Amino acid sequence: MSNDNLATWVRSFFEQHLVSQRGLSSHTVLAYRDSLKLFLEFACLRRRKSCTQLTLDDLKPDLVRGFLGHLESVRKNTVATRNARLAAIHAFFQYLASIDPRHMAQCQLILAVPFKRHARRVPQYLERQEVQKIFASIDTRRLLGQRDDALLRLLYNTGMRAQEVVDLNITHLRLTRPYHVLIHGKGRKQRTCPLWKETINSVKTYLERRGSEIADSSPLFVNIDGNRLTRFGVRYIVAHRVAAAAKLSPSLLTKNISPHSIRHTTALHLLQSNVDLSMIRSWLGHASIETTNTYVEIDLEMKRKTLKASEHLMPKRSNKGPSWSQQNDLLAWLSKL
Repeated sequence: MSNDNLATWVRSFFEQHLVSQRGLSSHTVLAYRDSLKLFLEFACLRRRKSCTQLTLDDLKPDLVRGFLGHLESVRKNTVATRNARLAAIHAFFQYLASIDPRHMAQCQLILAVPFKRHARRVPQYLERQEVQKIFASIDTRRLLGQRDDALLRLLYNTGMRAQEVVDLNITHLRLTRPYHVLIHGKGRKQRTCPLWKETINSVKTYLERRGSEIADSSPLFVNIDGNRLTRFGVRYIVAHRVAAAAKLSPSLLTKNISPHSIRHTTALHLLQSNVDLSMIRSWLGHASIETTNTYVEIDLEMKRKTLKASEHLMPKRSNKGPSWSQQNDLLAWLSKL
C-alpha cells in the first residue's frame, strides 16, 4: 500500500469530511488532529519508521490497542481522554471504509476496539447560598469587578459553556425587552436563552464603564489588554472569584469549581425549580436528553442525603415481637383471630 494514499486520506478526512461535509467546529477538528497526530507519532516509534514511510498496513488493531495502553500508562491520561482519542481514530477509519471499501475488513477490526468503561463522577455544583456568596464578594466599583460580575451572572443565567461565552459579541445580546442572548453552541448549533433583568443590568453597567456601544460588534468580554477573553481567562476568573468567596462560605474550599461547574449548577437549580427536562435540554443545548437526565440522578442523590440527615425524626421500631410469638400454642392463637 502506497504511503501517498495514507497522507491523501488523512488530508481528505480533515479538509473535506470533517469541515466541508460534517461542518464540525474548529475546536473539534483540532481535537481530532491532536489525537491522530499522537497516534501516528506512536506508530512511527512502534514500527520504527518515519512518518513519510508509514502505510495503512502499519495501522493494525494491535497498534491501536498498544497506543491506548500507552496513553494510560505512559502519558497518564484519564479513561475519558483515552476514549476521546479512540473516538477520533474510529472516525477516521469509518471515513476510510466509506470511501474505499477495499479496506473494509481492516477498518472493521479497528472499529471493534472497544471504549473503556469508567465510573462517572457526580458533577460539582454550587448550592444557592454559595452562588449568592460569590456575587456578594465581588467589588463592582471597579471595572474588572463589573466585568466578572456580568460574566458570572451570564454563565449562571444561561448555563453556557466557557467557549460559548467567550465567542459572544455585544450584538449577540438583546438588551431591550424581551431580554435574551444568541448562543453559538457545539456543532455550529444556535440557540437563544432568556436573560434575567439583573443579568442585563450587570452587562449594561460593564459596557457603559468600558465605553462600548450596545450596537457594537466587538467582543462582549475582554481582558485587561482589550483582547477577547479566552477559555483559560474564564477559568481563571471563576477560580479567583470562588477563592475570594470562600472567606464568606468555607464550604467552597472543599469544591473544585470550574466554568462547567456553573453550567451544572444552572441545570440543577432549574430542575429543582420544577423546570421540565426538555426545556433544560434546550436551555443548555444538549444534543441528547440522556445528558440532561444526568441531573435527575444528581437531584435524587441530594434527596437521599436529605433523607439520611432526617432519619432521627423517624419513630423507632419496637423490639417487641408480635403477640403471637409469645403464645405457646400457635394454633390456639390463630383460633382467637
